[in-house]
This record gives sequence, structure tokens and C-alpha cells, in this order.
Amino acid sequence: MSTNSARRLGRHSGRFAVACAAMLLLGACASTTGGGSSGSASGGTAGGNFKVPEASAEARQTALEHGFLDKDLKYDSLNPVLQSAMNKVATPLTDKQWAKVQECLKATSCDTGNGGKLTVGLAWDGINPWRQTSRAETTAQAVQSPEVGKIVYNLGEDVPKLLANINSMIAQRVDIIIINTVYGAAVLPAVQAAKNANVAIIQVGSPLPDQVVKQLAGQASEDLCTPQELTAEKLIKDFPTGGTYGLYTGVPGNGSAAVWQPCLTKKLDAAGWKKAIQGFTQWTEQGMAQQGNALYASGKNPNFIAYDYTLQDFISPYVKAGKKPPVVGSDAENYSLLAAVKDAKKKGIDVRAYISTGRSWFPRVGVDYGIALKTGKKVEPFKMPTGAASLEDLLANYDPAMPANAPIPTYFTPTQEQWILSAQG
Repeated sequence: MSTNSARRLGRHSGRFAVACAAMLLLGACASTTGGGSSGSASGGTAGGNFKVPEASAEARQTALEHGFLDKDLKYDSLNPVLQSAMNKVATPLTDKQWAKVQECLKATSCDTGNGGKLTVGLAWDGINPWRQTSRAETTAQAVQSPEVGKIVYNLGEDVPKLLANINSMIAQRVDIIIINTVYGAAVLPAVQAAKNANVAIIQVGSPLPDQVVKQLAGQASEDLCTPQELTAEKLIKDFPTGGTYGLYTGVPGNGSAAVWQPCLTKKLDAAGWKKAIQGFTQWTEQGMAQQGNALYASGKNPNFIAYDYTLQDFISPYVKAGKKPPVVGSDAENYSLLAAVKDAKKKGIDVRAYISTGRSWFPRVGVDYGIALKTGKKVEPFKMPTGAASLEDLLANYDPAMPANAPIPTYFTPTQEQWILSAQG
């Protein structure tokens, strides 16, 4: 997305790695003895056998810019829960912690070895590389939290499985359940059951309906509208006589698309734009390839395609045919798009794209949200900041070592991300 907040993700990645290396050399990332956690973490009586190191202001800012693609966002302006989460993000995993993350990701439950009293459950409602990375990000956050002694996982691809998995976690007496669901009001029964069992169930992701939010212990929702509205404004400026657009999402009726699509189309429709095509991919590789090929075969050639996952399958048929693809926009992009754009440029084909932060790491915040609640703090639902990066900046700093299906951005190194995506199947 081309906005005032467009930033160099690659530059941030390099600064993030340098800051991490410096802290490792100084020993800032090593575990220390003693109970509780640092002043920026939640503390309380559930602490384990080490303290969370206090990251430097520079390291926190670098991590913040990397995660939100916005150098204007400042640590002191963040919600305290997000500050606590970002302090851990800015502290690199030790070798021992990374080994524990690997151990946990190969299991359905895992002892963190922290000595903490809290059990965190991760109930995901989808299985794809974006979700795999999100699971790993959340696991890393839990492993870095001395209050967390155990992690429990459940993966489900539809509403019945998600509800059953949440109820299973309640039966296992977990303390915190983190969800990132797009199923809206359909999750209400399980959320109510968690509340009745005194389990802190927290949504970190798409905004949920009010009746669900009232039953949640907490919510850190995504700002799905702002990136779309800014994209619409840029399109209207670039296409003064109007244009046509296509809308794509994963599953019909999901809560995420129900928010972002109207935010985009309201502005475009008011400027005379028309919807030419729409489709559903199930957020799977097969579904995206099918929809991308169907788009090209339709001959409708819209000026703009909006989708809430990676877009390379929507431009590849055009590039293969030697034609310029539509302008594309996404808020959950993968590195594969950058590879596809580079391939197109070699063939003399220009690709334009608007990209906002991928958000796969956001559920890390749910860990610290749950710890805060379980250690007696009151945290009101809040909205996560948003940010965007220009395609040119992303391309200028593209790291070919990063797996193609890794989300933009991730807090893992290319080597770690390769392991994450190959180990979880």
C-alpha cells in the first residue's frame, strides 16, 4: 500500500537482526534466576524461574517498525499489553528457547520448562503457512513468558471443529485460550462456555460481533478498514475516470471479509467503480490457483484485485501470458509475491501492489493479554495499530532465503521460518 506510513520492511529486518545480535553479545537475552518478570511484563504470582530481559529502547523500536511497517509508531504510545509483548519480541530467543519452540511445534501439548503456573491453549481455525507461522510466533511468546508452564494446541478447519477444540481445552482446565477466528457469531457458544469456566478466552485478530466481545475476556482486534480506505483513495487518484475491481476471500461469510470489503468498496463505488468479479479460495494453495486461473480465463481484466491472503496466483497467469496483471492489494501477503514480481520484471512486465502488515504475529499479544488478566490486571479491549509497505521498498530488500510461503512480516529468521513451515505439515 502506498501511504505516508509505507516503510522499508527489509531495512527493518536488517536493523532487527543487528539489534538482536548485539543483545546476544551483551548477554541481554540469557535467562536469569529469580521469580516473576520484568517491569514491562505482567509479573504477578504466576511467575516461573527466570526474568524477561528488559530490551533496549532501540531494539523495541526496531521490532515495532518491523512488525507494523510504520516508523512513526512509538513504543510509549502502545497499550501496556502490547508494550509487554513487544519487549519480548525485541529480545531474541536463546538457543534453548528456540529448541523448546521446535519441540512444542511437533506436539499437541508441551511443557515450556519455565516453571510457570499458567497453561495457554491455542485454538486455531485454519491450517496454512500463515497459520503455521502464527502458531510458531505465539509459541515463542509463551516460551519467553516465565508465567507460562504449558501450551496446548488444537487445529480445526471449520466451525464445528473449532468449537469442539475450545470445549476440549476448557475440559483440560487451561487458564488462557487464544483464538484468531474469522467465524464471527458462530463461536459464541464456546466463548460463553470458556467464560463460565473462568478461562480467559482472548481474540487477537478480526473484530468480532458485540455479543461475542461481551463474553470474551479480552480482544486485541485488527484495524481492517484503514488500509483498505487508503488503498481506495490511492486507486481513485490513479484512475480518475473510475475502474472495475474484483473481491476475493477465503470462506463465504467470514467475519474478516465482512469488515474489510465494505470499507474498500464503499469508497470505490462512490467514485464510480464497479465490481467485475468475486470468488472464494478457502485460503488454500489449490483454491488460490483455481481462482487465479479462473480470473484470467474470464477475460474480465479488472483494474484492481483485493484479497486477504497472498496474491501471486492472481498475477501469475497474466505474467505467463506476457500480459500486465491488475493492480493487487492484500493485508496478508507472503514472500512468494515478491518472487513473482521479480520474475515479472525480468520479462518487462510491471506489477503494482498495495501491501499492509500481514498480522500473523499478532496472537503473540494474546499471551501477554492473558497473563495480565490472570495476574489481576484489568485490560479493556483495544485495537492493534496498522501499517503498510510499498512494493518498491519490499523488493529493494527482498531476502531470497526467506521461504516463499512465509508471511510478510515474520519475526523469525529465514532458517527458522524454513524449519517452521516444513515441520508442521
